[in-house]
Order: sequence, then C-alpha cells, then structure tokens
Amino acid sequence: MKILVIPDIHGSHEWKVVKTLSVEEYDYAVFLGDYFDSWENEWPEQGENFKAICDFVREDSEHRKLLLGNHDWSYLSRTPHGAGVSGHQNYHVEEIRNLLTKNRDIIDIAFECEANCLGGKIVFSYAGFSRTWVKFFCNLFDILENDWSISFLNEQWHNLVLNPMSVEFNYNFEELLDWYGLLSGSGNEITQGPLWIRPEALLKDAFYETQIVGHTEL
Repeated sequence: MKILVIPDIHGSHEWKVVKTLSVEEYDYAVFLGDYFDSWENEWPEQGENFKAICDFVREDSEHRKLLLGNHDWSYLSRTPHGAGVSGHQNYHVEEIRNLLTKNRDIIDIAFECEANCLGGKIVFSYAGFSRTWVKFFCNLFDILENDWSISFLNEQWHNLVLNPMSVEFNYNFEELLDWYGLLSGSGNEITQGPLWIRPEALLKDAFYETQIVGHTEL
C-alpha cells in the first residue's frame, strides 16, 4: 500500500508535484485539509488553487480523497467558535463558503483504509480521533460505540444543512466539529474533535491505533 499524504496546504501550490506521478505509483492520495488562510498566497489565488485541487480529485475520486480541516470548517460553521482560527479571511467568507459547499460531495471528515503492512486499518483525518470525542458523538446520535464508524460520521457530515440562512441544522454536531475544549486554546485536550485535537492529547486517548494527521508541525 502506497499512500501520498498532502497536509495543510494553506494556498500553497506545492501539492502539484503529485500531478507529476503516474496513477500506478500510489494507491491513494489523501489531502488532509486546510486549503485556505495563507500568509503567502492571497485571494483569489487561494480560491483558484482549491478549484485545481478539486478538479484533480474528481478525476479519480476513488483513489484521491479530500478531507476537511479546521480552517475550512471555519467558513461553514455557525457556532460562536466557528471562525476562531488564525488568518481567517473575513472579507472572503461568502466566496470560500460557496467553494466549499459546491465541492462538498467530495469532501469528507475522515478516510479509512486497510494497511496490511501495519496489521490493520489506518485512519486519516485533519487532527485525529480521541475516545472521549467518539463517545460524545455516539451520545449525540444515540448509538452504541460498537456502531461507530468513519462511514457513519461522513454520512452525518454530508447530512448537515450548511445554508447560513436556514434554521434547520444540527447545532450540537456543529459544536462537536468546532473547538471543543475548556482549558486549551490550541486544542490540546482529549475533548477536542478530529478538526482540532493536538498530538499530545491524541496520544493519551487515541480511539484508533494507527492515525495519520496534519494540523501541526510535530
């Protein structure tokens, strides 16, 4: 199994090196999220870059996966902490929201695949899954932890009503996708979800044995 991992793009064009590879050279290419909020490439270049990424994924969506990061979610969330990320572009919220919603059909929260060399499954997400957060999720949707799955999570994500003018939305689920802690502003708490948790907290309470995440230089 050969998997290309492309994390934390933030407007960079470096991901395009993947386009120089033939499809036979990898099994999956997984973008971990954070396509916007760059300190190098300004708007509208960030938007054009994201469109190019989406076009690339749509060419082979079975083997190219697009995941959501907290900087992307910040343009969709309607909770008090939704836009609480550094570099949030207040003047381009509507444009970025439209880009994300237009391509939402190919954006997931997480991706899971078999990894025989590691002896089991491997889970990709922007920040990772703690046992505590998975328990919160199961309580919210009234399911047993044994019934938890990445596919069920992605299904609920795609069911969210993201129209900012709509009153029909799952506020509690949106809160779970936001910064969800009490003490750490950086996300270093086991209560944080797959768009926020930091490695130190994740390692203390990891739900999956093998997880690949972005979100940090560590």
